[in-house]
Amino acid sequence: MDEAGAWATGLGTIVHEALQDSLSRKFPSAQFEVASSLGSFISGSCDALIAVSDFDGRIDVTGTHVLYELKTMGTYSFDKQVGWNRMRGTVGEGEGPALKAIAQAGMNAFGIMDKDSTITIDYLVMGSITFEALSKNKAANAGIEGTNRFLAEFYIPREEWVPIAMDELRRMDAIADAVSQGYLPDRYAVGDKGEVINLTPGGRAWQCDYCAFQSACVQDGAGQVRIIDSITTRKEQ
Repeated sequence: MDEAGAWATGLGTIVHEALQDSLSRKFPSAQFEVASSLGSFISGSCDALIAVSDFDGRIDVTGTHVLYELKTMGTYSFDKQVGWNRMRGTVGEGEGPALKAIAQAGMNAFGIMDKDSTITIDYLVMGSITFEALSKNKAANAGIEGTNRFLAEFYIPREEWVPIAMDELRRMDAIADAVSQGYLPDRYAVGDKGEVINLTPGGRAWQCDYCAFQSACVQDGAGQVRIIDSITTRKEQ
């Protein structure tokens, strides 16, 4: 991780610690970093698991619990979610949370419910926070007040998050199947709209820029690679 990555990660950690403190005071039942697992190779944890009974009817949701996830992000991603154009000072239709964030939260929800049959999660609550607030003048012109200048929250019902999480689980099953047969999985990513993006060694897809195995991918070359032929395996021998 480079210096910029460490800076962004450190800020995210500070924000999440403050989030846990705030949620624990407002919702006494809140549990944090609740572990989940599905099968033998999928595991994770959620930011918070909150009993619906703690809402005291203030929020109309079903199920026994809601799963809460907070994502910190730059202005570009945040503005896409809420529909802002900061340069023009306009507000349009937002795209909502990223599919990858919903998929991650959904898989955690599946894992938690699989572990404890008394828990039913119908809603994912996705929080988004950006480090640069909308200016006071533009916020006033758009009718945006208070923390809404840098915070957003989305309630994702079961009928929306279940198909997204199931698609990701099928993708991960395909990865596990390839590995079990002795091959590295096909190199592709899933875009913000659910589209498949084929990745090539040395390509310019932004996903490659953040991949820890970028150099190994280039050395392995294009096509399907046997695990025993990968440069990563050969280095370990």
